[in-house]
Amino acid sequence: MQAQTDTDPMPTDPGDGRRRRPRAGRPGQRPATIGEVAAEAGVSIATVSRVLTNTKPVRPETRRRVLEAASRLDYVPSGPARALAGSPTGMLGLLMTDLTQPFYTELANAIESEAQARGYTLILANGAGDSGREAAYLDLLAQRRVDGILVASRGVTTRHIDWLRRAPVEVVLVTCEAPGVPLPAIVAASHDGAAMAADHVLALGHRRIGEIVGPSVSASSPERHAGVVDALTRAGIAERDLAVESCDGDVAGGRVAAEVLLARTPRPTAILCYNDLVAVGALHAIAAAGLSCPGDVSVVGFDDIPIAAMVSPALTTVAQAVEEMARWSVDRITAQIAANRGEGTVEPPEVVRKPCRLVVRGSTAAPPAWTGLPA
Repeated sequence: MQAQTDTDPMPTDPGDGRRRRPRAGRPGQRPATIGEVAAEAGVSIATVSRVLTNTKPVRPETRRRVLEAASRLDYVPSGPARALAGSPTGMLGLLMTDLTQPFYTELANAIESEAQARGYTLILANGAGDSGREAAYLDLLAQRRVDGILVASRGVTTRHIDWLRRAPVEVVLVTCEAPGVPLPAIVAASHDGAAMAADHVLALGHRRIGEIVGPSVSASSPERHAGVVDALTRAGIAERDLAVESCDGDVAGGRVAAEVLLARTPRPTAILCYNDLVAVGALHAIAAAGLSCPGDVSVVGFDDIPIAAMVSPALTTVAQAVEEMARWSVDRITAQIAANRGEGTVEPPEVVRKPCRLVVRGSTAAPPAWTGLPA
């Protein structure tokens, strides 16, 4: 039997200890909302959802308060509330970190295709790189007609963790993990992918290497940096000899970081980039400095977004298994939804790490002979 879940503490107001709201549903008044039921019962909307769905354990006293509050307010479930009450809607929520990033746009398209193939409609929420906005969207999606939520974020913040611990619907994570919360997740093997990129330029003969890492909010950035460091260490190059600059993960940031690297003496002959947008910025910086790629400086990206093959020179990059990640995540969320309704079972939550692959194009070559660096 599943252990009962702790719920929100009831406020200690005067009188009987419960907040009072004007009785809704009487002539001339609008119907009560699920939020008003939550306030009346002194619990969160998530707790009301758990009582309505009857899918997650709630203490008997809490359940009684919620049901009595709904009765006092003459609460009539709306369409979304009926969905929370257990009626399948055939809709999934997808929370994305930032749709201005081409990788996430590509991932969203792949997930939508997989969802449609299984008869589901997708509701897309764009967090726009704002963790507070992402947290608000999680609440909103839980109140809407969704049978489950897919979270594709650069990193899970404390706000996410708090919500995910008490999620009222099924959740699967894509491109991120939630430390301490047993949720299924699928991520790219970023460490190994970055090591693959470093091994590639090392095999070409590069020994003076620069790296442009991503923003601090990105969970994958430290993993990729660690992969580069491990590859260099295996080749006998100390971490202190790796020239590192950071940026926000866009083209402009990549250009500025690359300009700093190129100003070093001696300058790097290869630059490993956090993602393909950063690599495009590095290409601009190389050209602006009167240098050539790959003649003077080789560049490697990450993600293999469509533009990687369109720039000149075409980018050598590390490709993530976007379609496979989308397929796995939709398969998993739909299986969880079915199991929650008594239709089959699912394996315990796990974190799946999908291997990356190196895509070699025209932006990498052997280092120029004039550097005098050992091969």
